[in-house]
Parts: sequence; C-alpha cells; structure tokens
Amino acid sequence: MRFIERLYFGERAKRKSGRLIKRIRKGSRLTGAYVICLSEGSTDPMEFYSARLLSQDYYKTHEPTILGIAADEDEAVEVVSSIIKDCIETTGSLDVRSFTRHLAGVSADGAAGE
Repeated sequence: MRFIERLYFGERAKRKSGRLIKRIRKGSRLTGAYVICLSEGSTDPMEFYSARLLSQDYYKTHEPTILGIAADEDEAVEVVSSIIKDCIETTGSLDVRSFTRHLAGVSADGAAGE
C-alpha cells in the first residue's frame, strides 16, 4: 500500500494509528476500519471503503494510494470532509481531484512524482 506523507485520521482512528497502519501494510484482514483512497479509475477525486477489502488479491497488484484512515463509515465521511475543507483553505478552490493528487505526489497525467 502507498500512504501519503501526511495521512488524515478520524478522531478514533488516530488513537490507534500506528497499529492500523502496520496491519494495513501487512495485508491483515482488518475489520472495523475504513481507508480513504485516491480514486484511480473514476472522475471522483477519492473514495473510501472497508479496510478489510485490502486483503483481497486484487490489491496486491493494484495498490491504492491511501489518503486517510477512519474507525468506521461515519468517521470516513468526516475525514473526507476534512480533506475537502483543507483543499478549499489551501487552494481557494474546490478542485479536490488536483489537491488529492498533489497530496499523493501524482501528476495531472497520473504519473507518480519523485
């Protein structure tokens, strides 16, 4: 899995952030946590889903770029809201797709930055 340098966390997920990151990297079947990821095949800037999906074989060859971690679905919505708020405050616009790609070090054409 690829993680951005400054991960976003929900309040409850932040308390166990080290353990969650370690288990996600290991590919453990993690229940009760959600990941917020850069959207790869969509016009949406980001998406979130249960972290337990990351244990599937697909994600071993198609590693998502993780922007944030939340303890549950409601908290994932809060983390997404926080990312959008930071986008507006930082860029003065609502170009969330460019902002999240910048956070992840991905250029506009989809190539990973150095």
